[in-house]
Amino acid sequence: MHHENVLTAVGQTPLVRINRVFSKPGVTILAKLEARNPGGSIKDRVALAMVEAAERQGLLGPDKIIIEATSGNTGVGLAMVCAVKGYKLRLLMPETASAERKMIMQAYGAEIQLTPGHLSTDGAIEETYRLAREHPETYVLMDQFNNPASVAAHYDGTGREIWEQTEGKVTHVVATLGTSGTVMGIAKRMRACNPAIQVIALEPRPGHALQGLKNMQASYPPGIYDKKVPDRIVRVEDDESFEMCRRLAREEGLLVGMSSGAAMVGAIKVAQELEEGLVVVLFPDSGERYLSTPLFARRPQAGLHLHDRRTGQPVYLESAPRPLGLYTMAPPLDAIHIMDDPEPWRRMVHLDVLARQLRARGVDAQAVAGVADLDDRALAAARAEGVSREALSEARLKHFAWQAEALGCRALGFFPASKAVPRLLEIAEKLLSKGAAYEKLRSVYFDVLRFPEYGQLSHTDLEKLSLGKTVDLADYVKENPKDFTLLKRVSLQDLKHGDLIPTSWGNVRPSWFLQLAAVALEALPRLSVFLAGQAHSFPHLENFRAIWRLGAGVEPLAWVTLQSPAGTLDPALLPAIPPRALRLWLLSAAPSKSLQLSAHNLEMWTANWNRIQQAAAVLVELAAQPAQSAQPAPAVKTLCDELTRSFQHTMDEACSLHRHWPTLLRGCRRILSQASTLTPGDAAALWQTLCAHDDILGLLDHSRLPLPASAWPAEVAALVAEREAARRAKDYPAADRLREALQAAGCRVEDTPHGPRIYKE
Repeated sequence: MHHENVLTAVGQTPLVRINRVFSKPGVTILAKLEARNPGGSIKDRVALAMVEAAERQGLLGPDKIIIEATSGNTGVGLAMVCAVKGYKLRLLMPETASAERKMIMQAYGAEIQLTPGHLSTDGAIEETYRLAREHPETYVLMDQFNNPASVAAHYDGTGREIWEQTEGKVTHVVATLGTSGTVMGIAKRMRACNPAIQVIALEPRPGHALQGLKNMQASYPPGIYDKKVPDRIVRVEDDESFEMCRRLAREEGLLVGMSSGAAMVGAIKVAQELEEGLVVVLFPDSGERYLSTPLFARRPQAGLHLHDRRTGQPVYLESAPRPLGLYTMAPPLDAIHIMDDPEPWRRMVHLDVLARQLRARGVDAQAVAGVADLDDRALAAARAEGVSREALSEARLKHFAWQAEALGCRALGFFPASKAVPRLLEIAEKLLSKGAAYEKLRSVYFDVLRFPEYGQLSHTDLEKLSLGKTVDLADYVKENPKDFTLLKRVSLQDLKHGDLIPTSWGNVRPSWFLQLAAVALEALPRLSVFLAGQAHSFPHLENFRAIWRLGAGVEPLAWVTLQSPAGTLDPALLPAIPPRALRLWLLSAAPSKSLQLSAHNLEMWTANWNRIQQAAAVLVELAAQPAQSAQPAPAVKTLCDELTRSFQHTMDEACSLHRHWPTLLRGCRRILSQASTLTPGDAAALWQTLCAHDDILGLLDHSRLPLPASAWPAEVAALVAEREAARRAKDYPAADRLREALQAAGCRVEDTPHGPRIYKE
């Protein structure tokens, strides 16, 4: 078999099964490889159809020049067709189009005119229409955006092939939106073959960087486009599309272009919803046309990273060895209330957010707060309360866990030093055996001179260190005042209460440093991130590093500190503050800034939390109402995109959530101010976005959100209806009695401009 010319080879592109990028029993994804067309893309079909349609209409002749606006692939297809048929061709495209496409078109003999890149494809369209309008005697406009031949090419060709190649078994077809001819033509063919087949269109966000794709709200919608034709329109993002291109090359051996990556992302989203089905996804072109773009260039590391205090360099956690261990220190046992010492709670909440985000991205991460329940403060608190150290430790651990749960710290656990005694003794013995520690008068000390890097983490010059300011040197018998304690001999009080650890060196108790260093090694699979306060810079971090390096041969990948709080707060304020509002306050300041411990600051962030909670309440109510359309309005889609981009960017940038709060609070203000105009579809999209982010942030108190009307018990719904009737009749005593009846039924009613809200008590 042979072809009369290259044009008869257009079409009949193969279907290839996707095996590694996506796999689910009962669901198959087949990719239609349009790069196998002779011109290298799906646009060969359109180019040939449009030129042949112009020929049938008698529009072409030797003095005519075909003109078209193109982002590349249509231009290549037209250049190939015109080369075979002998027509002159002038192509207009944004200057941002890839170099490969420009070179290919010129190789076919086409004339190229570039338009400003910031105007995207719209700029090329505007100039093309101007030339065709002002010089009709010279130019024949192909106008793929309004040309019915563009739709016909996919109705007669692509759609028919999909039906025939799958033997009618196709259940879903997924394609990206550009000029929209692909989606329009295939959808109409599928309707003709089997109306049950769903056609899903994929649309990028406004301001996207996916060459050849269009957001229909942000650019001129093609005349051939009808948003009602596809069954669904799914949003795809730049980054996930680019990464999918790279995955398809690495895992499937398919070197495809940007729009193919976007198509595959959408196909997977659709396939994940199915129990069974055959999904066909269109891959419009090859990745060879994007080699001059950053798409396949070796990229610097990206993703969630923290700034390592030791090196000053970012540490990318998603590519770090797994599982990840995240560590910080819990409050001392004598700090009962959060307001007694908010600093450790600020660290723990930050660590919880970090762990949640890593887990959401598929990274196995464990977060632990070490509890020093063997130190002087723990023993003093136990003796002051007249209980054993063990009893106090058990009670405080339960109390810490209760407080952490109230604050939403679901990814954080507590681990006491008393459960790591064998490990801390093992570390001490190893340090002694290496000559890094010594015993003197039944106490064991770390010899800092044995660790030449001591002081580097905090940039402290030991030669200039002033001694005796924080401790009474007469209380110690160390060989060097700069050395620090690992194990100290017990006091008579310790002996009396039995608070001791018998060792070959005598009865001892571990120092705060050795306790918490041992907990990290005992409780975590790996020490990846250590989060401390700025006040711990020296000597705390140096002591931990010395113990871990010489005693266990490990060191955190990232040493991170939060600035110490400033001011004081009355613990009596705590009962009036909702716990999740307290969580927002603890997350409010930049890591390099002090958390302001003032009543004014706490009240301000409590008000901010109330705004977020109120916006959530509005969305819960609206989303539960019957909807005529599940699709949100374009402005709502844009708001969802803004919130998501802000959140993802701030999380990637060292969890700098302080940069996200203005965007979130502006969004909540918009929700509250526009509540009367939001549709259930709008509310559902916003609620889904808010919930996705809150799964990481943990700010919403779902127990304080209203019950949607659809979830009201029949008895409650009847009481609410009766009370509303009483209020309309201005029978306020009856309304008050019905309020009490609702309370007796376990519900609290709140009257709002939008109607009554019901809360479960």
